Amino acid sequence: MLKRIIVTTILTLILFSPKGAFAQQSVSDVIGTTKGEAVVTELDQKEALREESFTNLLKLNLPTQTNNPSLVLTFVDPSEEKKGVQLEIDSKSFVSIKSPYTLPALSIGDHILKFKFVDNVGTTQLLEKTLIVLPRAPIISAPTITNSAVEVYGTGLANSDILLIISSGLNLSSKQATIDGEGKWSILFESGELIDGTYSLTGYVRKYGYASDPSESITFILGKGNTVISGTDSNSFSFKNVNISTLGAFITDNPDIIALVAGFFVLGFLVSFLLSLIFRNTNEDEKIKTIRKDVVKPKVEGKELTLKEKLLGKKEEKPIEEKSKVEEPPKGIEEPVKEEEKIVTKIDFLRDFKKFDPDNSKGKESNNPQRKIKISLTSKKD
Repeated sequence: MLKRIIVTTILTLILFSPKGAFAQQSVSDVIGTTKGEAVVTELDQKEALREESFTNLLKLNLPTQTNNPSLVLTFVDPSEEKKGVQLEIDSKSFVSIKSPYTLPALSIGDHILKFKFVDNVGTTQLLEKTLIVLPRAPIISAPTITNSAVEVYGTGLANSDILLIISSGLNLSSKQATIDGEGKWSILFESGELIDGTYSLTGYVRKYGYASDPSESITFILGKGNTVISGTDSNSFSFKNVNISTLGAFITDNPDIIALVAGFFVLGFLVSFLLSLIFRNTNEDEKIKTIRKDVVKPKVEGKELTLKEKLLGKKEEKPIEEKSKVEEPPKGIEEPVKEEEKIVTKIDFLRDFKKFDPDNSKGKESNNPQRKIKISLTSKKD
């Protein structure tokens, strides 16, 4: 009996001992889940570090999500030989790309992008990134308020759903509508749904289970003259909300923007025209002053200047009278006749040497005046 009590006590101590052979173990330790999760976590950390190192090596600017289906990527080629970078989108074939590269228009949802490149040590590497394309936030226009209803309308992603949230104080409600194929939508609040007060509107778009960022809100007052409070809404122009596909709808929904731009053009034309007139008149006044200063001259010697003298800026000179001819000697007095000197050329002198020789036959100078001649080598009279 005593032996049975001792054996029972020992077995009880062993079973309830925390360090005993039969100590209770967790289910996760029995099936090995805890150790497996630790291994998976470690692999994820290594993969994250590897992905981060490759991203830094490529200097790739790729966000995890975007509302721009044609995102522009920038990167560098890390290889020393510049072998290039290749891209595969959604398991399609690799294509060579150069920075900056514009992605093709991607649909709403997840997309797998794989980059193949050669690193700085010559090893081919593969970087896989996931890009989520979200719908763009809708645009809410100023609501139309009447005595019987309030209509809210705007634009958004075509063939998607819009969820409009309207709040007033502590009251919050929502309405859903479908955006048509042209990207337009409208939601009507019937009479009685909204009481007088201040309301704030915001919304977001959903498609394929992906939701956009909330739109910019717009605030309005119902009652008290139906005054609309201008807020940050679609009436504020922003280039990021306009692209080729939505340009027509934007112009149709915002005619005030077009009128404002046209008004600026007209105003600029009028200002430039007035400035040109002012400067032109100033230049013409200066020219008139100059001409008046040159044309209007004081009188010279008490005599009015002629038009020619005014234009030329000087007094017209009288033509110089011709000098009188050589005065003729008084009649009755005869002018002595000058004896013409006979000029003998060199040829005549040599031919008739004896005839013109001033010496006589004895070699002495003759007193005959006819033999006295004056010789000139140029045969010209002095």
